[in-house]
Amino acid sequence: MKRHCLVFLFCCAAATAQPSVHYSLSMPQPWNHLFIVEMTISGIHSSGIDVSMAAWRTGRYMILDFSGEVQEFSVHDADRHTLPFSKTDKDTWHIANGRNETIVVSYKVYANEKNLRTRELNSDHAFIDPSAIFLYVDPEENTPVSLTIHPYGSWHVTTGMKESPDAKNTFTAPNFQYLIDSPIEIGNQKDYEFWVENKKHIISIYGDGNWNSDTLIQDFTKLIIANKEFWGALPYDTYIFILHCQPNAGGATEHINSAVIGTRPFVFAHKDSYQRFLDLVSHEYFHTWNVKQLRPKAIAPYDLSKEAYTKELWISEGMTDYYGKLMLVDAGLMTAPSFINSIPAMISSDRSRYGNTIQPLSESSFDAWVKFWKGLQNSYNAQSDYYGKGDAVSLLLDLEIRHRTHNNASLHTVMKNLYHHYSPTHGFTNEDFIAECEQVSGTKFTQFFQKYLYGTAPLPWEEILAYAGLEVRLKDSSGHVGIGVFFSRRNQNTSIRNIIPGSPADSGHLEVQDEIIALNGFRISPSDLDDRIADMAAGDTVTLSIFRNDKLLNVPIVLASLPSTAYTIKKTEKPSALQKAIYESWMHEPF
Repeated sequence: MKRHCLVFLFCCAAATAQPSVHYSLSMPQPWNHLFIVEMTISGIHSSGIDVSMAAWRTGRYMILDFSGEVQEFSVHDADRHTLPFSKTDKDTWHIANGRNETIVVSYKVYANEKNLRTRELNSDHAFIDPSAIFLYVDPEENTPVSLTIHPYGSWHVTTGMKESPDAKNTFTAPNFQYLIDSPIEIGNQKDYEFWVENKKHIISIYGDGNWNSDTLIQDFTKLIIANKEFWGALPYDTYIFILHCQPNAGGATEHINSAVIGTRPFVFAHKDSYQRFLDLVSHEYFHTWNVKQLRPKAIAPYDLSKEAYTKELWISEGMTDYYGKLMLVDAGLMTAPSFINSIPAMISSDRSRYGNTIQPLSESSFDAWVKFWKGLQNSYNAQSDYYGKGDAVSLLLDLEIRHRTHNNASLHTVMKNLYHHYSPTHGFTNEDFIAECEQVSGTKFTQFFQKYLYGTAPLPWEEILAYAGLEVRLKDSSGHVGIGVFFSRRNQNTSIRNIIPGSPADSGHLEVQDEIIALNGFRISPSDLDDRIADMAAGDTVTLSIFRNDKLLNVPIVLASLPSTAYTIKKTEKPSALQKAIYESWMHEPF
């Protein structure tokens, strides 16, 4: 955590005094996107104090620099006398305090961000991730905090924080770490309350859509029970599912007793889109244990002032992807065949991503702050993906443990043991995780993790899926003729997003961001490209007309047969007793 030498330098006589922080939040004109904040710090016994704005929020491992939207900053004492201050870095203000025991910091925050789920205020609603709005003194201190919200008009507040019984719209948190993990929805959102395992749950929906509240409650209840049976208990008194139903909405963020989930309005009636929605919900809810309780050491607790480098995000996110789907199977919200049928796409994604041969999975985790979230042009060819590959390695590791222990243990055993051994303030490392795998299995896992976590060896899909009696087969062993590019669409133009190394496009000197407009003199759209060359042969030469920096170029390309990355999976015809046992305990259905 950022340490400030002048923060709370107590004199001896007041050494036992406990400071407190109270925030007041108002939004008198939501259409101008400005929150008005007052931060009252009481019990100060120092001649100066530093207050800071977080540089990032929990769940998104990238620097966001929230202080850039702070304006009209001022400070006064309890008698409204102005106090001097100076900004000492991009997120910190130093306040010269004198002998005041109470100071009030006032400022405004511009809030008009949507899909990063940080802060949004408009005529329809307000959403707040507290780390993006509220200054802090020292986030590691167990200084109690309280917050009074003044909603606009008839708006109401939904949050996982406890409301004071004595003051409407006043909420309390034991410390700043808890406050930043308590997102707040303010508006005319629809709140659907239900109880599971004697714990209150709320589905809070902002926006419009074709959901059925009874169906959501029924399905969320199944998911909650499946997770409770997996972990053993629900680590909260109240849980809030905040849904933002908006065009182009997507993504989600986990919190200590809530999740914020973005979804398009009309995904609830169609089977496939609703299944994807449930997968997102399941992922975020599993985070209630894996990340919010069981944390990598680097974020136990959170340091909001700078990057928190960790090589364990493949467990925090990739493994949560894996278990998000398994929890749907356990809850009866996804069939076992549907889960198995999703594996070929995982294999294809793993083997077609050239970056998996370049960057180890552990480095993908570490470089989340450096590369992953920046959308670099060459990311597909140079980077692994701690979500996707982390999901894949988790699946294979689960089956590996089941196989080695003759189905007497699994990755479930490892995760439950870690959960009981490590708390939110005492995080784990990859080495702790590996040691637990070895303890549970009674075998060494050095080679497995050297290859697939710290190295770039190809994942052994065929070998390990066979442990569960599953056979992997290529859909088309002969491959297909192509040029080896992926496209992206921006505005009205479609350009090359990625070029496969060694492909005809690479050999023909095509470049990322080239716009393909014609093939052999005839206009073409990227969606038509494969069809237009389908009847051509490897070795044939075609001419692609492209725009590069607004200049028209004609580029000859020699077509080649590209390796197939499409797979199917089927059950083996004569499974062994162990194969059957592993499959049935894994999928909870007969082989």
